[in-house]
Amino acid sequence: MFNILNLKISKWSLILLLGDAAAFCLAIPIGFYLSGFPAQIFWDPYKVPLIFVGLTYILVLYIANLYDHHLDFRRRENISKIILSCLVGTLVVMILYCFPGWRTISRYFVQGHAVAFVCLTILWRISFSALALPLRLQRPVLIMGAGGAGKWIAKIIRDQPNCGLVVRGFVDDDPQKAGMSIAGFEVLGSCSMLDVIIRNQKASLIVVAVTHEKSFSSLIALNQAIMNGCQLTDVPSLYEFLTGKIPIDHISDLWLYFNSLTHQKSYYPHLKRVIDLGLAGLGLLLSWPLFLIIGLAIRLDTPGPIIFRQTRLGLNGKPFQILKFRTLMLGGEEVPKWVSISDPRITRVGWLLRKTHLDELPQLINILKGKMSLIGPRAEWDIFAQPCLESVPEWRPGRRDSDPPDFKVLVKYREKIPYYSYRLLVKPGVTGWAQVMFPYAGSSLEEMKEKLQYDLYYIKNMGLFLDLAILMKTIRTVLFGQGK
Repeated sequence: MFNILNLKISKWSLILLLGDAAAFCLAIPIGFYLSGFPAQIFWDPYKVPLIFVGLTYILVLYIANLYDHHLDFRRRENISKIILSCLVGTLVVMILYCFPGWRTISRYFVQGHAVAFVCLTILWRISFSALALPLRLQRPVLIMGAGGAGKWIAKIIRDQPNCGLVVRGFVDDDPQKAGMSIAGFEVLGSCSMLDVIIRNQKASLIVVAVTHEKSFSSLIALNQAIMNGCQLTDVPSLYEFLTGKIPIDHISDLWLYFNSLTHQKSYYPHLKRVIDLGLAGLGLLLSWPLFLIIGLAIRLDTPGPIIFRQTRLGLNGKPFQILKFRTLMLGGEEVPKWVSISDPRITRVGWLLRKTHLDELPQLINILKGKMSLIGPRAEWDIFAQPCLESVPEWRPGRRDSDPPDFKVLVKYREKIPYYSYRLLVKPGVTGWAQVMFPYAGSSLEEMKEKLQYDLYYIKNMGLFLDLAILMKTIRTVLFGQGK
């Protein structure tokens, strides 16, 4: 840690800065090459302006908080921040140095240099995180609360050694737990000792895993920790960060509301619909010869219709008819059972269609009709979805001294799979986060629950960069024949 003008600057942040400077310099000859200008002729008059261009990019990256060395630049959201920041920097540079009237740098050079700089910076940042986080930059973590949620998240962190986090121990007010080893980690003390524990363990992140109402003293201790530069997070947010899904057993309706519904961008649904129409129209235009070939192959292989129709639940739970190429024997789709990889109902042509995912092509028609989107949660068969939406009672043990041991109190009614109805808040998709992250999911309750956790992650974080990541993963899934 360096102290410059009373500002504490980490050596790791300086390393990030030097790497960005190297990426900027390496991008200069590439920019000259892409713009078609010989570097040796234009280098001298560009020398001074290029220094200011570099400082402009670094300033924009600093404002975007991209010199926090604890950030994992292998993650999609941080890569998108780098791209957006570089685009903003390029816009500022073009206004300052390429505007007609005081032009000092060629606009074509700036554009070529920007493309090279973005690619090199992303490559450098990913390499930095891959090498430094697991080895040198492990972030010390304290977990407040040594109950079920605290033990669970401690095991999740321990099982991901490359995440850059290392648990130092628990903080818990229960005197009976003091000094105990829980899930392999020691209870270091109570909340009143939090300030001392943070200093001793050099912790910079506190995971709040207290599910009951927090005491006034613990809130004061947490506020003091924040003022001293410690970061706070809760169990669901950290689990989401580490796994790309939301733990439905550790959230509430209020958590979902404040972390999801209030973050949606008003322009995104309209832009998403325009993209859906464009890609679906283009897909149908390019694939119509395949429709004829596949239709003929299905007809020659087995008797029955070419197009398979089935009732699925769409936006706001409204049923619609999904369209696919038929891959099962005639009448096989009437059995309320998910299709397994070795299902005897699959036809010879159907096996090939499922392997290549070409059976999904007619769903482009559903997209044009507005029933589906290109990306979203899977459209579930109503026979499977409706039971998940059924209300079931939730009980808790009695708390009065006069209550018998087996006495239960009705708390509320909830869905059989909690928060399942949230996945109906958006249009179903041909592909989605759950489909690419958990491609072999079936119809068991546990597997549907696992899929829901990925779907909730998508609904909470839906945006253009996440959609792009899903498309890239879908291409990989199709190429390697994954999924069902």
